[in-house]
Amino acid sequence: MEAFDAAGTSRRHRGDDLACRYAVRTMATSRSSSHGIPRDVVLEPDEHVLVATRPLYLWEPQVVLIAIAALVAGYLWRDADLRIAGGALAVAATVYALLLLIRWVSWRSRWFVLTDRRVIARWGVFDRNQSALLLERIQDASLQRPFPLSLLRDYGVIRIESAGVHSEERISEGLRDLAMTGATRFYRALTDAQTPAR
Repeated sequence: MEAFDAAGTSRRHRGDDLACRYAVRTMATSRSSSHGIPRDVVLEPDEHVLVATRPLYLWEPQVVLIAIAALVAGYLWRDADLRIAGGALAVAATVYALLLLIRWVSWRSRWFVLTDRRVIARWGVFDRNQSALLLERIQDASLQRPFPLSLLRDYGVIRIESAGVHSEERISEGLRDLAMTGATRFYRALTDAQTPAR
């Protein structure tokens, strides 16, 4: 015999509804993961990611610099007269490495995602935040490519102006100036998504 809850809804029907919602959520999550973005970026049902990118952060040269400093510190440590200088350099390299790690973790959590419906900014390591702006609310988008940074990983700044009652609040939450790598591709996909299909 089929069981019903207080509202008269079949428990089996409610379970099917929950399973359907979970399937939609899982599909959205797997879509986001296929683009390399974090699983906790919330997508709407049938929303498709067009481009996902991050801000510019040149951590690789800094890692090389820390490795060189560590090698020099090890070399200086072998000489008794230069041991203090070697120790100081080793401490400085360790502190710099820790600061680099903190900044790298913060950078890894920052994403700019363009879908067929919205522009999404996601940031935060422990307190994870997401802000989104509907494409239909965007009045103007411009691309700035400052030299010489534009030579590195297609860096650029996309400036967005939007309409609506809460547009200033939304924009102030990370969606006014999007400084990112792959800016040309993001801007091209943004303008294509805003252009009606012909």
